[in-house]
Amino acid sequence: MQNQTEKLQGIQRYYQRTRQGEYGNNYYIEPRETCPLYVLNSDDRFVVTFDRDDNYVVVDNKRYYLNKYNSIKATDKIQQRVAVVDLDELQKSKGYPYSDKFSHRYTSVFESFDELKHLAMSQYERNGIPYVKQLAQYNENTATCSYVYEPSFANATDPVTAA
Repeated sequence: MQNQTEKLQGIQRYYQRTRQGEYGNNYYIEPRETCPLYVLNSDDRFVVTFDRDDNYVVVDNKRYYLNKYNSIKATDKIQQRVAVVDLDELQKSKGYPYSDKFSHRYTSVFESFDELKHLAMSQYERNGIPYVKQLAQYNENTATCSYVYEPSFANATDPVTAA
């Protein structure tokens, strides 16, 4: 198992998507068992929402795409997506110019990387290293599925619901 994680790059070395449930659409995005203590004790990771059509966050008027090196994302079946992002890896990513014409309903915009650092720190201070639990909820009357996200830093009564 250790050899497999050594081959991974970026946030994948430390985080995994643990599937649960009959259909595999309930899962945790959480630290791996092999995640080192210095990563578990670091406040460089945070949970963010973004628009499915974007697949990026905007920092200082630049688009930074969320990829397998800097983030692990929840389902792509809904418009408002959730991801755990590694701030250090995101800063290493190439930024592309941003214009309001690229904006969508759930586009995440931040003034600076300092604002993201503050977000990561506040999430870490709430409950340690951030993780996300995704729960699928089926409505048998309408034959639809919606998702509830339970981030590690929220109160148990504050789930983020996305349809």
